[in-house]
Amino acid sequence: MSVVSSSEISRPPIQRKGFSYDRLIRYFFASNAGLTIVILLLIIAFLLKEGLGFFPGYRRELEIYRITGMEFVDLSRTNLTSHEQLTSLLNRAYFAEINGQADRELKRSTEAAALVADIDDFTASVRDSYFSATEEAAPAAEVIARLKAQYAALLSLAIKDLPPSPHLTEEERKGIIDAMMQRPIDNEDTPEFVTKLAGEYATARQKFAAPLEEARTRIDAFEAAGSELNSLVGEMTSLVRVSKDALNKSDILERERKSLLAAAASAKDPATRERLQQEAKTALAEVPDIRETTEKVLAKKSQCSEAHQKLHQSITGLTAQLTFSYQQAESVKLQRAALAAMPAFLKELEAAPAKIEAWNAAEPVHLSAAIHSFLTGKSWVTGGEWQDFYGILPLLTGSLMIAIVALLIAIPVGIGAAIYTNQFASLREQKLIKPIIEFIQAIPSVVLGFIGIFILGEALRTLSTSPALAWFPGFPMDERLNIFTAGCLLALMSIPTIFSLAEDAINNVPAAYSEASEALGASKLQTTFRVVVPAAFSGILAAVLLGFGRVIGETMVVLLVAGNRIKIPDFSAGVGAFFQPAHTMTGIIAQELGEVPVGSVHYRALFVVGILLFAIVLGINATAHHFTRKMKH
Repeated sequence: MSVVSSSEISRPPIQRKGFSYDRLIRYFFASNAGLTIVILLLIIAFLLKEGLGFFPGYRRELEIYRITGMEFVDLSRTNLTSHEQLTSLLNRAYFAEINGQADRELKRSTEAAALVADIDDFTASVRDSYFSATEEAAPAAEVIARLKAQYAALLSLAIKDLPPSPHLTEEERKGIIDAMMQRPIDNEDTPEFVTKLAGEYATARQKFAAPLEEARTRIDAFEAAGSELNSLVGEMTSLVRVSKDALNKSDILERERKSLLAAAASAKDPATRERLQQEAKTALAEVPDIRETTEKVLAKKSQCSEAHQKLHQSITGLTAQLTFSYQQAESVKLQRAALAAMPAFLKELEAAPAKIEAWNAAEPVHLSAAIHSFLTGKSWVTGGEWQDFYGILPLLTGSLMIAIVALLIAIPVGIGAAIYTNQFASLREQKLIKPIIEFIQAIPSVVLGFIGIFILGEALRTLSTSPALAWFPGFPMDERLNIFTAGCLLALMSIPTIFSLAEDAINNVPAAYSEASEALGASKLQTTFRVVVPAAFSGILAAVLLGFGRVIGETMVVLLVAGNRIKIPDFSAGVGAFFQPAHTMTGIIAQELGEVPVGSVHYRALFVVGILLFAIVLGINATAHHFTRKMKH
């Protein structure tokens, strides 16, 4: 008979078996921590699995781009596009000058037409029903009468909410409204006075265009100078598209064949395996011979070089004659932009013949070329008829510029509020300030996006049109949805993060520091900014970094408010670059991921953007963690 000690009798049954409640609880929380790490590793593995396949696929696309001659065509197409853009700027400057001088007639005609259009739109449904009814062989008289009565009633309602017309007199406005009220339901004619105003505007345009006849002639000559290059590019484009379509079809069939072979290898049923192998043999595609087409394109090398040289000579001769004495601010701005871009365009034209002669279709495209193109590319073009390009620079630039605007606003506000709340505010003020600032985090980002679109964006654009602010770079803003608008909203979102963490950092400074400073005769202000804030600097810096991570990873606000233009802003505008539209890394993923075919190059490109974004945010958080630990020590 065994003897049981008194200690074993008093120990709970679970402890007799070598366990304890403490150990069980420790295992439970350890398993949760381990699960978090496993999930993080799975996310990283999934991103890498889907993303790293992008570069081989993109390399193949770039290879097709080269061997079909599309790259060769783009040597000329790029310069032709630049010529068209410069022509557009010159034309816009010309018409802005005419429209600016005929501004009164334009506004009067536009306001009169808006009154007519508004009434027409309001009564459109009844009029459509009337015309449908009258097309019948014997329309019912009661139906026609009812529709006419409805039309008259709608006319009375339409005139109650018409757009303003500040450039029309009350008598002119009333005349247009009376003419519309008296117009029968089956009459679609424009009131005579509205037609008269349109005629006055056309006459004014002709009057103000007469002194600019020489400008019109030179701009037309500038535009006509690119006709030869335009014809060549059109011919070559038709040739290379045939080659590209053939190679793409061959690649699709080859991918299908490999998928069938993989399915056959994993099939357990011999009959199924045999069927899949036969289908794979059927799907085998022949590699198309595109040499003949490529040779036809390359045969135009000398013509392309000559066309560029002629265009260069023509533009050089015309450049000095394209400066016109415009009076309107918009015309001067557009003309200045065109003339500023002209030297770079001429330089590209001059270098084009050497590039054309040196181009070689047989030069291999390595994997490093795809990586370099992605990291340094300035274009993100997808789903186009010509060629897809995946360059991260426009998206990265947009994300960083929006983050800069947000932090420039959020850092002084968030840290200033934290210092005041912790050091100077009374207990009553603290109870009021902290909940209000932290409540901002509860506002859904999509709601902030609506505020940005309908309130903030419109208010900033209206403010930018003020004559008193015309001196400020970027004013008046061309778009209400831009980098600055998105940055303002993201600043509002990041202020609670920066405030809370900075306030905690200041609060963690030992009270002995403040007491020693005050004992030496320092004022509260001196103690705060010479003792407390420097001691909490590491924690405040960590708060800023975490706020930056919040900003750079935000999606919905930038998708709604940033303008979504995939283009590097024009930095020649200086500070005005921050008032231009942009796109971001998070925005492009949210916008395009749901629409692309799974497994495509485009699909994998978005995952690479996600990997880069993940790495940036991880680096920011790791740096913030480092400063947090430094503060504790």
